[in-house]
Amino acid sequence: MSDPAPTSDAELLAALPDDLAAFEAFYRRHVRQVTTFAAGRCSSAEDVADVVAQTFVRLLDVADRYDPDRAEPLAFVCAIAANLARDLHRSTSRRRVLISKLAGRDLLDAGETEQVETAIDAARAAGPVHEALDAVPPGEQEMLRLVADGRTPGQAARELGISPGAAWTRLSRARRRVRTQIPTTPDQEMI
Repeated sequence: MSDPAPTSDAELLAALPDDLAAFEAFYRRHVRQVTTFAAGRCSSAEDVADVVAQTFVRLLDVADRYDPDRAEPLAFVCAIAANLARDLHRSTSRRRVLISKLAGRDLLDAGETEQVETAIDAARAAGPVHEALDAVPPGEQEMLRLVADGRTPGQAARELGISPGAAWTRLSRARRRVRTQIPTTPDQEMI
């Protein structure tokens, strides 16, 4: 003959976490009391539901710590719920403090905002510019690169081993090719 199912709360706790029937019986027996307990410590229905659910999940992990000489089973479970409600309250308070610190503050000052907007505009323009540069012959590309790196056309000519006139011609052709490849916006056409 099999052992009779545990019936007292202490017996049900002792059977956890292995006996799911014991867990279900304990849950059904105490879920209302734990809900009422949590409702007195939480500010919203969602928080109450979270605390109750977490309480019974945590119970599965800590049931082996229950000592019948120290507390009644319901008190043990309510202590778990109290700790969870306190943790929830602390995290909500920390979140509120952080939000209040950030609220009303500009995260970027005007100069930084302008820098970010300039970087965004440059990133948008980069795609067409790269495509336009691919259409430029290699000699003209090299001339553009050297001038873009800060060299004068004369210095670039010496590096490339060409005459200054040839350097100016390559630079002029490269600029023209790039301008014809890059789409312009109405405000750029006025410039």
